[in-house]
Amino acid sequence: MRKMRHSVILPVFAAIVLSAANAPAKSENAVVRLLNSRASGSLTTYAKAAEEVAEGAHNGNKLYGYVLALVSREPNAPEAARIDEDTRKKYLDACRPLLKKNANEKNNPMAWYLLSLEAGDTNLLRRAAESKNIQAQNAWGTILVGRSASPNLTSNEVSTVLSEAFGLFKEAADQDDANGLYNAGMCYWRGLGVTQDKERAFTYFRNAAALGHPEAINNIGAFFRQGVVVEKNLETSAKWFSKSASYGNPYGQFNYALALKRGEGVEVNLPEAARLFRLSAAGGCVEALDAYACALWRGEGVAKDPKQAFALFTKAAEAGFPPAMENMSECYDKGIGVKASKEKAIEWKIRSRAARGDRNAQLWLQQKQ
Repeated sequence: MRKMRHSVILPVFAAIVLSAANAPAKSENAVVRLLNSRASGSLTTYAKAAEEVAEGAHNGNKLYGYVLALVSREPNAPEAARIDEDTRKKYLDACRPLLKKNANEKNNPMAWYLLSLEAGDTNLLRRAAESKNIQAQNAWGTILVGRSASPNLTSNEVSTVLSEAFGLFKEAADQDDANGLYNAGMCYWRGLGVTQDKERAFTYFRNAAALGHPEAINNIGAFFRQGVVVEKNLETSAKWFSKSASYGNPYGQFNYALALKRGEGVEVNLPEAARLFRLSAAGGCVEALDAYACALWRGEGVAKDPKQAFALFTKAAEAGFPPAMENMSECYDKGIGVKASKEKAIEWKIRSRAARGDRNAQLWLQQKQ
């Protein structure tokens, strides 16, 4: 679950990570940066590390090639990590035997972890986590959090699953792993597997932020914007959001753009706000997608383009974002960027209410189908 539109705490967990504590060797720091930066939402570092790993793979480093091949499968992989299928297969085949040997003969936790990523095998992932691999602990804990939402589990089973997840995050955090600190902070923030404690959440986020975790940095900005645990300070909040945005983090970009649009702790700068909304939307932040569409609709910091605005509202609405559905309703009602239609305006208004949990609206949509 991503954050609500004007909520700046990021309720997701850092899953696929690689920390220096479990890296194969000091020479593999580029691999560490590549996977850690992706998990923590540092897209700028992610792209730079991909270039270094790609160069190493090209020069014959088998581990670099293997990890590059894994990353290349991701939809938003950096340009440097985009390789053709033949190259990808070559890199995987070259390193896989060595990893399997290290896993089977030496019970190497890192080898189990990397093999689990290639195979998408949660059994291997759990084995790596039980072997105290920090990366796997974060990843397996994240999977457990997702499983806790299953309607088939009893309340006691949910409690057990979440307690196990928190234990994994806490163990990683105790080793000063940035993603472990962030994940444990999220558990304290939401009361998952542990009693909710926003002061402890803040402490964990601050420790993760000190290690350069962009999403933890973003969350610190949230505390200052909302006046939770700390005294409300919009100038301080904007500085934290700006720092998160500097890592290329979509949520830091979104929140700093909001500050620039509203003049919260910084001078109003609509062109820069629009630019950041666009970048954030491209990074997958649906709230920013809606916000950039609004900027195009109203001509705030960018040239008016009602048709493009409507197209972006549609994309955000199809992703399940209620405010975008409401904006689509208004577009249909007033004929903004699309042919006016009172019927469709009403339908999208009802869809927005259904998405917010209105039972009558949900029943209306079911009957319409």
